[in-house]
Amino acid sequence: MLNNPAAMTVYVVQISDLHLFAKSHQRLLGVDTEASFLAVQKAIVSLDPLPDVLLLTGDLAQDGSAAAYARLRGYLQALPIDTYWLAGNHDRLHVMNLELRGGRLHAEKSFSRENWSFILLNSLVPGRDSGYLTDRTLLWLRQELQRSRANHHHVLLALHHPPFSVDSDWLDQSALQQPERLFGVLDEFDHVRLVIFGHVHQELHRRRRGVDYFACPSTCVQFLPKSSQFALEVIPPALRQLWLEPEGSFKTQVQRVEAALQTPNLAAKGY
Repeated sequence: MLNNPAAMTVYVVQISDLHLFAKSHQRLLGVDTEASFLAVQKAIVSLDPLPDVLLLTGDLAQDGSAAAYARLRGYLQALPIDTYWLAGNHDRLHVMNLELRGGRLHAEKSFSRENWSFILLNSLVPGRDSGYLTDRTLLWLRQELQRSRANHHHVLLALHHPPFSVDSDWLDQSALQQPERLFGVLDEFDHVRLVIFGHVHQELHRRRRGVDYFACPSTCVQFLPKSSQFALEVIPPALRQLWLEPEGSFKTQVQRVEAALQTPNLAAKGY
């Protein structure tokens, strides 16, 4: 039984893989990542109604620089939206913790809205592209899931790395390592409804044991799905919208932002 039968829908927007740099308007694979992000941010501001929560799921800076995070902080604090973030493999977590806080920009990795609990996991392994969840992180996850169950909440879980193959040989090398450790915890609970992540720069949906898993496209360059080697796709950046209902159901869709589209360097072999 829910602890708040009068709860309202929670409207969430996810963006991911901004890849900002220390200097404005630097390019990644031929794309001005800051201009692209700002076009996506403009699309978010134009949503009616505005989302209740904005989630950023990693790789916020390409170079992990304080300057990139400080500039991002300014952009995000201008939004009238509670905003939360987690780190990706290109990020530097200790710098993020210093720069990305204040106002409605929050560094907390566990919070609640209405009948929903949100848990943000750190899968960053410094110096590696692939992800991993430490024993300490998994213990914390179990504790948070126990707490949310006691509060009769549904759960949205977020991390940066996909916990399974995305049918792309080169991308699968940098997925979450030993994902069965994560699944072992999740399988103990029946109130986890969905898991969202970034990293793969493409739209994706998987379902495992009643839990839905969704990837969010990047706000800059997009990776060609199911490609055995590094390849880019000329398709607009995007945001993911999620509507979380009080009884645990949800709706989601990806909204492409045509104004953010730039043609990447299709001859690139990696980055």
